[in-house]
Amino acid sequence: MPASFRRRLTAIGSLLLVISCGGDSPSDGGTTPPPPSEQLRIITGNSQVGPAGTALPVPLLVQALSADGTTPLVGRNVTWTVVTGGGTLAEVRTQTDGAGAASARWTLGAAVGAQTIRVTIQGIATPVTFTATAQNANQTQPVLVATVPVPATYGHHDTFVRDGLAFVCAWNAGVLIYDVGNGMRGGSPANPVLVSSLVTNANGVPGGAQVHNAWWFHNPVTGEKRYLFIGQEGPATVGASSSGDLHVVDVSNLADPREVATLRIGGAGIHNFWMDEQRQVLYAAYYNGGVLALDVSGTLQGDLQGRILARRTPGGEGNTYVWGVMLAGNTLYASDMLSGFWALDPVTLATKGGGGNVADRYTSDLWIRDGWGYTGTWGNRGGRRGTVIKVWQLAGTGVPTLIDSVNVGNITTVSDVAVTPDGKALVATAEGGTGPGLYIYDRVDPRRPQLKGSVTVSQGLHTGEVAVINGRTYVFAAQNPGLPALRIYDITGVVP
Repeated sequence: MPASFRRRLTAIGSLLLVISCGGDSPSDGGTTPPPPSEQLRIITGNSQVGPAGTALPVPLLVQALSADGTTPLVGRNVTWTVVTGGGTLAEVRTQTDGAGAASARWTLGAAVGAQTIRVTIQGIATPVTFTATAQNANQTQPVLVATVPVPATYGHHDTFVRDGLAFVCAWNAGVLIYDVGNGMRGGSPANPVLVSSLVTNANGVPGGAQVHNAWWFHNPVTGEKRYLFIGQEGPATVGASSSGDLHVVDVSNLADPREVATLRIGGAGIHNFWMDEQRQVLYAAYYNGGVLALDVSGTLQGDLQGRILARRTPGGEGNTYVWGVMLAGNTLYASDMLSGFWALDPVTLATKGGGGNVADRYTSDLWIRDGWGYTGTWGNRGGRRGTVIKVWQLAGTGVPTLIDSVNVGNITTVSDVAVTPDGKALVATAEGGTGPGLYIYDRVDPRRPQLKGSVTVSQGLHTGEVAVINGRTYVFAAQNPGLPALRIYDITGVVP
């Protein structure tokens, strides 16, 4: 684990006071600086990716404003020019409206690669340029659309994506919130724009904030999107000990997030979690502390100890080290590094079955879809490395039965697995060996996923969050130290 660090704020600068008589300014030799320029801004539609020859899903939208950014420039003439790629424009507005805005729809040209549109507005000297990437319609490999460096305070762990916002968990740099299609900052998957950031409290855990994962809670009862749950992963010894707290951040104002509550489990640290939003219950994997259910209804403040609903160590003391949990139907599933893949009752957390079923390797992440489960493997256990994805059939009761194993290849760890929202593809991130990176499998036969596309990434990818934005499917992946970065891949079309 990284050593803790301190934020230091240094103010640099000076103040010069000049008193003079007469019309000349002694600071500039009598010249007058030019007035500030009126502004032309891109609002939406930049940095999209799509098949060559097809219409892009998000309209191109620009806005003309006064120099101070407060007054829209109404009735200004707008010129749209195709610069490269040979695309076409439709639904073109050639004058700014009452909000100073103008828009157009862009259909990409036939050429694969970068394509551009330039927009100029009457009275504003500097144009803006929209860029898009045209792909082969028969894409068979993941396409890297953006790389966002992450401060090397260890690096980047998980990413949570919802409503076009990406919550990047960047260890001691805290949580970084990016617009990747929400519209609040004009960002996109190919052009993430930072909204805000927060370094959560260390709470005395050695190593600092150590922000590992997050979940933005959409409360169906109140309609609020107020709370962001953050997991802190402190120092740990597999099978023996762990540390790190649950932190609750109020993101009512996404531009100004604030920590409001915490939960500590003595002698145990939080790893991954899942939510039952309908019941307003958060399920957390607490490594050697097992699985915990927490009531997160209403207003959250201070210490949340009184909200614990249930807790279970599925493998028993000394044989429990839970990596992750996921709710599917009437069963909560838990992947335990030591004792395997479990089915739990979501209310009492009593074991329904499973366990003792992955003795050959350590178990990592899990995903459930349509009566099938997938778990990763990691590290080196008894000489066997984490090179496989386990495939499970889930009985009507939810109890898992091992059906097959998918050998990923020249790696040492399958750290993250997920099924795309349409159910067609299984996505895995891999670390170690000579083939670390991103792997995409089809689920035509869910018991025997077949490799359809992959990309090797230096240092490997620790996690991969799948999200659909503007009709396209992306993986938000965490590149490992020592090249820490958020890498965003377009996987649309890899599995038709």
